[in-house]
Amino acid sequence: MQDIATPSIQHAPPAILVVDDEFQIRELLSRWLTTRGFRVVSAESAATALRYLESEPVDLVTLDIAMPHVSGIELLRQIRQVYPDTAVLMLTGLQTTAKAIEALTAGAYGYLIKPVRAKEFLAQVEHGLEWHRFQVERRQYTELLEQRIREQTQTIQWAHEETIHRLVAAAASRDLETGEHLVRTGLYSEILARAAGWSPAETERIRLAAPMHDIGKIGLPDAILRKQGGLTPDERSVMQRHTITGAALLAGSNSPVLCMAREIAMCHHEHWDGSGYPHGLVAAAIPEAARILAIADVYDALIHDRIYRRALVEQDVLRIMSAENGRQFDPTLMTDFFTVLDEFRDVSEKHPDVCQPESALHELVGAGDRSGS
Repeated sequence: MQDIATPSIQHAPPAILVVDDEFQIRELLSRWLTTRGFRVVSAESAATALRYLESEPVDLVTLDIAMPHVSGIELLRQIRQVYPDTAVLMLTGLQTTAKAIEALTAGAYGYLIKPVRAKEFLAQVEHGLEWHRFQVERRQYTELLEQRIREQTQTIQWAHEETIHRLVAAAASRDLETGEHLVRTGLYSEILARAAGWSPAETERIRLAAPMHDIGKIGLPDAILRKQGGLTPDERSVMQRHTITGAALLAGSNSPVLCMAREIAMCHHEHWDGSGYPHGLVAAAIPEAARILAIADVYDALIHDRIYRRALVEQDVLRIMSAENGRQFDPTLMTDFFTVLDEFRDVSEKHPDVCQPESALHELVGAGDRSGS
């Protein structure tokens, strides 16, 4: 059986741009470079050189310092800014140390004084091409490394988020909450935080943290969690302890998401006027994340079916929430809430609850007030 030879990869010869306002020098340098097998193009001015650089990739530029209109140093700076991988070799007839230092400081890898000799010039070109290859390889390696870090970070984030969702789902399943309720409260909180001026990283954090607001309910008895009707004072007291329990479950972590989730779990039933629980915090003493979640959670609870009552029409929901502006809710955040209400509606439409059995819903509107739960 005849061996099949693997075709060798043909690399294009390096491309070199010769920039000089003197025709004879451009021709001489181009001839030397062409003889060595390089692809060569020349330009008599900075404007012509920039037009070529915009149209074709160039590995190396030989550049005269003294040119009319735009100096070689100025063109060098532009090349280094826009084409950082392109090597630049400066040539000049001025035998001054200051110009050499200026050129090297501006980003040239080498510097030659005219008249140049072919051997010295070509040696500097080879050195420049090595510099160019190193820059390209370093950039490609950095980009590959950054991509791998992004992928690993994304994998860790997905695992983190899945763990959070599983933990929250375990608690919510006891409270007959739907998974979509958890998704919605996270998305509502993200929207409201963005409207309040939070950074993208912070809004992402609250999207993950918000669904853990009721994690403390995992420690409550079913007789209270699933009671179809109003709670007695003793039952209400037990119910309210889910804030303390939730904060305790989330305490002791260095994770920014879990630290925020702890604040939310502890404080999302605190009221702006100090009438909430568990500590009766007032106004800005309540963490902003908890104030945001409070609005998102109440909106979602009222606009959807709950085990103890039917969903309310949005007009009634907004009337009830407006009445609590400055009492239960932060007035500034309530203003933000009404500016993004359409986004809340969109989230609600895109993430509807899976229909619950009819027996799971209490039919009477007056089944009891559980707003304190």
